[in-house]
Amino acid sequence: MVRAARFALALYVLAAAAITLGPRPDRLFNGGLRAVTELTDGAASSSLVEAGANVLLFVPLAFLLCRSFPAVRPWLAWVLCTGASLTVELWQWAAPGRDATLRDVVTNALGAAIGVALSWVLDSVIDRSGAQSGRATPRG
Repeated sequence: MVRAARFALALYVLAAAAITLGPRPDRLFNGGLRAVTELTDGAASSSLVEAGANVLLFVPLAFLLCRSFPAVRPWLAWVLCTGASLTVELWQWAAPGRDATLRDVVTNALGAAIGVALSWVLDSVIDRSGAQSGRATPRG
C-alpha cells in the first residue's frame, strides 16, 4: 500500500504544482466557478468557492503524505503541507499576474489538517479491525 500511496502522491504533487505554480488557473476553473455559483443561486460567492477549493486542494496531499510515510508523525505532515502552502504563496507573490494571500495559507492548512485527520481515522479503523480479528494488520 505504501508504494501505491507514494505513486499517487507523486502524481498529485505534479498536478498541484501545475495548478499553483503555473500561469493563473482562472481560465481553467472559471467554468466550474460559474457553475457552482449558478447551482447555488449566487449563495456561493467566488470567494467562498475559491476558499473551499483551497481547502480541498490540500486534503489529498496531506492524506497521501501520511499514507506514503507512515513513520512520519501526523503533526509533521501537517507542518510540511503548511510550509509547502507558504512556499507556494511566496512564489505567487513574486510571480507576475499571480496573487498571494494569507487566507490561502490558512485554508490550505485547514485542508492539510483534514487530510491528516482522515489518515488518522483510517489508521484507527485498521488497528481496530486487526485487534478484533486477533491479528496484526500490516500498514505497508
